[in-house]
Amino acid sequence: MDHLDRFARSAWARVRSGYYSPPASREAHPTRSLTRAVRARWGRAIVAEVKPRSPATPDLLRGRSVAEVARAYLAGGAVGISVLVDPDHFGGSLAHLRELSELGVPLLAKDFLVDPAQLVAYARTGADCALFILALFRRGHTSCGLAEMIDRAHALGLEVLLEVSSAAELEEALKSEADLIGINSRDLATLELEPRRPVEVLRAVVPDDTRPILALSGISSPKEVRALRDAGFAGFLVGTALLRAPDPEALLRELTAT
Repeated sequence: MDHLDRFARSAWARVRSGYYSPPASREAHPTRSLTRAVRARWGRAIVAEVKPRSPATPDLLRGRSVAEVARAYLAGGAVGISVLVDPDHFGGSLAHLRELSELGVPLLAKDFLVDPAQLVAYARTGADCALFILALFRRGHTSCGLAEMIDRAHALGLEVLLEVSSAAELEEALKSEADLIGINSRDLATLELEPRRPVEVLRAVVPDDTRPILALSGISSPKEVRALRDAGFAGFLVGTALLRAPDPEALLRELTAT
């Protein structure tokens, strides 16, 4: 069992425990499209991530609240906020989605999606977009297929960011109805970073598609953003580098200004 299998097993344990039981519905908010937000800043769109911890770093917030971090991201020019929902490995929470939904910016629920019950919880706590990891579907960890899960997300008003990590997965993703596609430089089986992977995967496929494709993970400098933009990426998900930065707002301004 590798890390991705372990994350999936934990997600199923949360589903069965009732962690994703739909909370009382919050007041409806205006539609906030992460896809439109990325398109509006094509090549300079940063989705900034809030996560209390990671398997490698036990404390990423360092005494700050998630709202404080998110406000710094917005001041720095982020087009959306990625919110960790997994409490077991990343210290995430559905409550963080609810809290940050008041900021009026598109929110991405980042989790290990295995069952539609999770989508209901995301929608009812303020998410606008849900992360799907194609490898979880390919490994048989999910209760329904990719097409059905995307349909269920859309029926709930959620957009879909479909994460891939290989050329074969990208080709499959391009045949789906996902709103956005992300290529991850982190191998979720080993948690190792392979910085060249997003560009190599994109070049191997050369999509004839207008959907925004994002580079995910391991981005920390304007030089990296420029190289990825030149390769054809519309946007970038940045997390740990911002959380570790002495001034996340200042770093975001540098990344979005390149």
